[in-house]
Amino acid sequence: MKFKVTLSQRLNATAVPITCVGWASAEDVYSISDDNQLRSWSVTDNMPTKIADLQKDFHATDMHFVPKTGGASTGKHADLILVTAMDGKFHIMTKTGRIERSVEAHKGAALVGQWSNDGTGLLTAGEDGLIKIWSKGGMLRSTVVTSECSVYSACWSPDSQSIAYTQGKCVVIKQLAPNTKPTKWIAHEGLVLCLAWSVASDIIVSGGEDCRYRVWDSLGRPVFSSSLHDHHVTSIAWAPAGDLFAIGAYDTLKLCDYSGWSRSFEKPNAGSVYKMAWSNDGSQLAGACANGQVLFAHVIERKASFMNFTATVSERKAIVVKNVSDDTSEYLELPERVIRMAMRYSHLVAITPSQCYAYETSNWNTPTIFDLKDGAVVHLEMAENHMLLVERSTVGVYSYQGKLKASPKWPNMKLDGVRVAHISLSSDTLVVRDVNDQKAIHVVDLINSRTNSEMIATIQHSVPVIEIALDQQGEFTNRTMALLDKSRDLYIVKVRSANKTFSRLGRKIESFRWNAKVNILGAIQDGLVTVWYCPSASFNTRLLQMCSFQYESSDLGRSPRISDFVGTSVSVRRADGALINVPVSPFPELIHLKLQENKWEEAVNLCRNINIDIAWACLAILAVQSTQETLDIAEEAFSNIGLYDKVYYIQYIKNLPTKAEQKAQMALLGGKMDECESILLHNGMVFQAILNHINTHNWTRALDLAIKHKTHIDTVLYFRQKYLKALQKSENNNKYSTLQESITIDPEKIEEKIATELQNRKNTY
Repeated sequence: MKFKVTLSQRLNATAVPITCVGWASAEDVYSISDDNQLRSWSVTDNMPTKIADLQKDFHATDMHFVPKTGGASTGKHADLILVTAMDGKFHIMTKTGRIERSVEAHKGAALVGQWSNDGTGLLTAGEDGLIKIWSKGGMLRSTVVTSECSVYSACWSPDSQSIAYTQGKCVVIKQLAPNTKPTKWIAHEGLVLCLAWSVASDIIVSGGEDCRYRVWDSLGRPVFSSSLHDHHVTSIAWAPAGDLFAIGAYDTLKLCDYSGWSRSFEKPNAGSVYKMAWSNDGSQLAGACANGQVLFAHVIERKASFMNFTATVSERKAIVVKNVSDDTSEYLELPERVIRMAMRYSHLVAITPSQCYAYETSNWNTPTIFDLKDGAVVHLEMAENHMLLVERSTVGVYSYQGKLKASPKWPNMKLDGVRVAHISLSSDTLVVRDVNDQKAIHVVDLINSRTNSEMIATIQHSVPVIEIALDQQGEFTNRTMALLDKSRDLYIVKVRSANKTFSRLGRKIESFRWNAKVNILGAIQDGLVTVWYCPSASFNTRLLQMCSFQYESSDLGRSPRISDFVGTSVSVRRADGALINVPVSPFPELIHLKLQENKWEEAVNLCRNINIDIAWACLAILAVQSTQETLDIAEEAFSNIGLYDKVYYIQYIKNLPTKAEQKAQMALLGGKMDECESILLHNGMVFQAILNHINTHNWTRALDLAIKHKTHIDTVLYFRQKYLKALQKSENNNKYSTLQESITIDPEKIEEKIATELQNRKNTY
């Protein structure tokens, strides 16, 4: 991935500097230069058109178009431009150059002017060391910062509840809520000149007079520090998706990955790059240059890979697809520039400003083409049977033949707040993290072919969630979501189960990825690559360890992250940008694939031939969690890994009188407590369901079942008393304490009642 850079013609022979730029649309860039003129530049030919002559003393320092999404994106506020000037004023003007409002904001130059991310307010910062918050109409709301140093750069946090700003050599994060202490740290060895906070990835980048740029997390912890550059870093701009940022300096333009390493390094003859701005689709960059030119940079060589195919955006309107297995290539030319591209599951999807192109890897000549509704795709995601297109105001799930299958909806649906890490698609389910509540994940049903899909559940976690992902294979009833929370703990949860139980897989997780073909999960855990071949074994620590793999190597370096996980190779991206492929055992994947095709005997024969513990452990887990008749297979698998307690329990299950009880106990052995209870209740075995919860010390559920079915309440209280007496503990559950005061517990009657239940069971079967 790199920039293709072009420079516009100079404004005149004297090379009047251009001080700021902004995108009016995907094809037009606005600029203000020191000759006090507002111009529009066409992206296609880089030619200027004069929009308006500004006042003689109008020397602009910053320009920002109101965000296309949010409160100010419609009606009379749709095309407003915020411009700050050297005389301390800020101006709100229209695209025609007509000034709607001018406000004296600062003593000395107003150096920064920026709309909030939702467009409902703005901030200004200046040489006087003040940062002020204003309404979108230009009314002062508050002066949030008073500093002795000039504020050279300031920006909003993603939620617009905080601001980050420069203070000499330091960067400061200030919460807008009253009585909150700011976070301050020394960021550079010289003055900090520029600052940017990613809306999507919540990462801060700073640049300074020490000729370096540095990457920080939202708490001020260092993530990356660049090598020494030849000149001061003068400008920084984040791509809307948060995966890239650009660095500008004297005759220098760099495209960087969000973790800091450089993807491309260009040396345009442009002088200092004062300001930069990305287009809304994230495919183009414009820069204001000191030599009187506007810099245009288009992102090319974006790559997408799957199995033996690699697709590369070679030019603005062209994609080259290479088949590495036979070294053949296909050249795909599109009528418009490519703004997004993804490849998965034998399909390549390319998005242009107005259309979507879906290619099959078996036929590159006749793609499926359909028109977009809004013409601006915010997010593209692919599953095996369909794809998700999130546009500016609509969401659609489309088949690869271009048919609209569903239009999902969920609470607090703000499409400008959709982030890659907060949404995941499978063949039957869509999950989305709530925009306002970071602990809530909405589950949307996509099974039925209906235009408006329905939300089936909201899963509430105890800690803010930072990333979610669905597995891709298996039955929809077992659809599993992996989530990473703010504590860096990785959990899995069945999104369609009645009781959403979180099972923790590991701690200190930096990144994770589901395998594209089977339900195997890979993660970076404490600097190691960890692969869980059967994540559903999380209910049993010993079994989970037996069917997992860890890879440790100095080659991984510092702060690696998982880039992709396809087949038997985990792609790991190092902190310096290098890509490392970590091989994993092929046998668990083969077992998963065999069982997807219901070829149990072949899976057993494979395990017998290779005879390794990790294969037997995977087979054992998958067998006990299957709905089919797999008791004998599970027994053999457990015996081969030496878990004889499980073997004895399976033999006990075989002797149970009914199939229902056998299935229930098998589900219990596989960690599926909810399924076990459901089977027993469905077959009228209330006492057995209650007894299961007592035996597993799930006291709350045992009592709830007894109260609901109005039976064996005293039995539950009796066993609870015995349990606490053995532990020498007193009762601390209010529900149990209340019932014990009103219900008489007679041990003899209870034992007699239990014996009667067991005898009735024998007589019945």
